Amino acid sequence: RRQFAPEAAYRLRLAAEHLSLIQGFEELLSLEAITVEPFPHQIKTAQTVLRRLRGRGLLCDEVGLGKTIEACLVLKEYLLRGLVKKVLILTPPGLTEQWQEELSSKFRIDNFIRHDDPVFRAQGEAAWRTHDRVIASLATARLATNRPIIQEIPYDLVIVDEAHHIKNRNSVSWQFVNNLQKKYILFLTATPVQNKLDELYNLITVLKPGQLKTEKEFRKAFVVRGDPRSPKNRGMLRELLADVMVRN
Repeated sequence: RRQFAPEAAYRLRLAAEHLSLIQGFEELLSLEAITVEPFPHQIKTAQTVLRRLRGRGLLCDEVGLGKTIEACLVLKEYLLRGLVKKVLILTPPGLTEQWQEELSSKFRIDNFIRHDDPVFRAQGEAAWRTHDRVIASLATARLATNRPIIQEIPYDLVIVDEAHHIKNRNSVSWQFVNNLQKKYILFLTATPVQNKLDELYNLITVLKPGQLKTEKEFRKAFVVRGDPRSPKNRGMLRELLADVMVRN
């Protein structure tokens, strides 16, 4: 009929063809779909998590360098590519509202619900199964009434902010997060080691079981005897950590 398609339809088709040509994560789709302009190190970290760490990583940037931005970039990328649907974000109690606000204002992700939202609370136990994208405080999620329900749900992505709070493998928090069903998982903390290297071992064991072998083997190979904070064989340890950790 010798008629051009409407401009909107043409641009939609053009975008679809562009997406079909993108392989892997060499190019981030999310950069054109957010309102914030990430720093180069944040983009590089997101690409590292997506490509090399395969969605399971420990983000350990110094305070103020944007671990939240990096984690949200990874999340947005997975959402745009249809690789995740069920997402759980665990934070300290005072940060749930901040996470929801940043996801909405900076990353245009508006369908997360907080555990303290009246709608969520009114649904009781069913809320955890009903909502695909939930932000909850770790203290609430690990409660004996909630824990077994949440651990039955297969999550595509779990994000744990201030992850040093689960450094003790004997704690309820560590056991709760370790037993979650998750395809991808991100830990955010500026202090992966506070008192002893065992804390780092415990975090990485959740992310990638067996990466540092058994706790006994880890101590023998990488911890100075009599000084639990001092590492030895640093080069080898650094290589193992590079498979699961990013620190700027």
